[in-house]
Amino acid sequence: MNKTNILKALSAVLLVSTISIIIVFSFKKDSGAAKFDDGIEMIDPNTIKLNGSGVRVSFSDVILSKPNETRKLVAYEVTGDVSYTIEDRMLDSLDWDPTKKYQTVTYKGKGSFVVDLDKLNKSNIIDDEENKILTIKIKHPYLDTIEIDPDKVEIGSQKSGFFTIGSIKLTVQDYNTIEKELSKRLRESFNEASNGQKADDLAKKAVYDIYEPVVRAVDSRYQLKVEFIN
Repeated sequence: MNKTNILKALSAVLLVSTISIIIVFSFKKDSGAAKFDDGIEMIDPNTIKLNGSGVRVSFSDVILSKPNETRKLVAYEVTGDVSYTIEDRMLDSLDWDPTKKYQTVTYKGKGSFVVDLDKLNKSNIIDDEENKILTIKIKHPYLDTIEIDPDKVEIGSQKSGFFTIGSIKLTVQDYNTIEKELSKRLRESFNEASNGQKADDLAKKAVYDIYEPVVRAVDSRYQLKVEFIN
């Protein structure tokens, strides 16, 4: 066998070996992928089937809102606790403590009083050139957001009557209903006159601190005043 034939034979062996290795690795990869089961069956691009329950879940397109830039000055924040007690009766019509379960849950909430600086326009700025006074008129701050910190929920121990068994169970809908009521009660508690006055005072100071350096830089002879729109 001459050198040319030897080289041809070696080339053929290498080619066959390479193809064999590729096939083996591809088979192993496919086998590994086939063994993995994430519990989801894809029905179509927008629908999946949960293998455990057979429930189908359809996803609609994500709707993106138009981006808006807002400048909300948080003038004042107030915090507070609000709690509720769950009462679970063995029989709804039986008002007897030995047949009841109780549990108290306490939430910590925060309310923010804000001023919308992005609503300011020329009508909010009064330039008194003669007396060198620039007046900025703003709206009174308002209670904008109510936040309940899920990491600071305190769940008290359950108190059970003599004739009761098991623990109190609530559905997700129950918790959603409770949190809405908690937010309502927090808003009513935070939105009182004393908090409004404190927010007013802090809002005027905050707006002054923001714009006073600007006014001074433009004309150091000017004095800045911040007033509320009546």
